[in-house]
Amino acid sequence: MISHWPRLLVFPLLGALLGYLTNWIAIMLLFRPRRRVLGIQGLLEKRKVDIARNTAEIVRTHLLNTAEIRRLVDRDKARRSIDRLIDRQLSLIPRLARRLLSRGVRELTYRYVFDKDGYVKEELLELALSDADLERIMVEKICATDLSQLEKIIRTASGPEIRFILFTGAVLGFVVGLVEAVLPL
Repeated sequence: MISHWPRLLVFPLLGALLGYLTNWIAIMLLFRPRRRVLGIQGLLEKRKVDIARNTAEIVRTHLLNTAEIRRLVDRDKARRSIDRLIDRQLSLIPRLARRLLSRGVRELTYRYVFDKDGYVKEELLELALSDADLERIMVEKICATDLSQLEKIIRTASGPEIRFILFTGAVLGFVVGLVEAVLPL
């Protein structure tokens, strides 16, 4: 029985090492090689445009779109900005006319800019920024970002998960190595 101890020690440790290394290689292949080597290229570099499009579509659909921006616009701040703009424009005309026009122009502008719930009208927001514009901007930004910077962003955002994947590979490799060591006994 003593002669089996090296096998019970080496197989699980070797399995843990191999499990860790295979997961490490798989993670590295997401980012590298940056240039095609022996027909292999990192997933992010190879599919950067597709990933950018998919990411932008997911963000636009589920996280940030013009409807969400519309809800986020500070209505009071928008009203104050409109008031300042109207005051600035009306300051060019005589005081009596300014008093007569001020309220009417404000109300007309508020009706044009805000819907019945007090949000910026969707059609007005679409003039400035559409969902397609948002998506295009995100795709352009992702595609223009250097791959090493994207790698850094992804590693920073998912550091604990990457470590968990590596650790899980080691644990699974250890268990498989232990089973391999025990089976022939």
